[in-house]
Amino acid sequence: MGGPAGEPDRDQGPPAPPSARLVRRRLASALRPRATRGQVLAGLLCAALGFALVVQLQATQESGLAQLREADLVRAVDDLGEQRQRLQGELTELRDTQRSLQAEGDQRAEALRSQQAAEDAQRLLAGTAPAVGPGVTVSVVDPDGGVSAVRLLGTVQELRDAGAEVLSVGDARVVARTDFTDTARGVEVGGTLVTSPFTIRAIGDPVRLEATIGIPGGVLDLLESEGATVLVQRRDEVRITATAPEPAPGLARPDDEAGDEGSSGDAGDG
Repeated sequence: MGGPAGEPDRDQGPPAPPSARLVRRRLASALRPRATRGQVLAGLLCAALGFALVVQLQATQESGLAQLREADLVRAVDDLGEQRQRLQGELTELRDTQRSLQAEGDQRAEALRSQQAAEDAQRLLAGTAPAVGPGVTVSVVDPDGGVSAVRLLGTVQELRDAGAEVLSVGDARVVARTDFTDTARGVEVGGTLVTSPFTIRAIGDPVRLEATIGIPGGVLDLLESEGATVLVQRRDEVRITATAPEPAPGLARPDDEAGDEGSSGDAGDG
């Protein structure tokens, strides 16, 4: 049975403890920060200001980069165009110079070849250089000594008229100034003694040279009439090693003023 009214019922025992969920809710509520209205407004202002700064900075950077790239691009294009024109001009000049040098080199080489050919021809005519080429050899065997200097000179002259470019008799080179002289020992050709058998070498057209020597009534018949035996042979290569001495300089000399304007030649002193 319970006690009198107005007194606690001691038979009910101690009160029940709060649940764990209720404890956590109370703890979280106690620890949660309680922002005031001023703090909220300040945070919103800071966020808005930061957002505005970021947007402004990004817009400024994009605008600056776009303008810088365009300027650099325009400048690069202009520089490349000018550089291309300059290089093209230099290339054209180099090509013109190359063609000019090539032409000049060709002309110089041609001039050198012409000069060398003229010098070689002059040396061959002067007899100061050995010679080789097609031609004939004429062997004259004179056992009785009846072949005179005049007869040898006539034979050489016939060959020269037939187109012989280079001639020799024995070991003597025959040029325009070469003389033929009879001596007691034989015939002197340009001061060189030659004796039978006489060997005449001639460089030129072999067919024409042989035909000229063999003309009836020509030098071949004259030589044989004097008791000589003559043998003419065509050869693909006739080698003449005999040379004539260099001519000594005389009174004449090159006239360096011949091409100058105003120069004139005097016919005499009077």
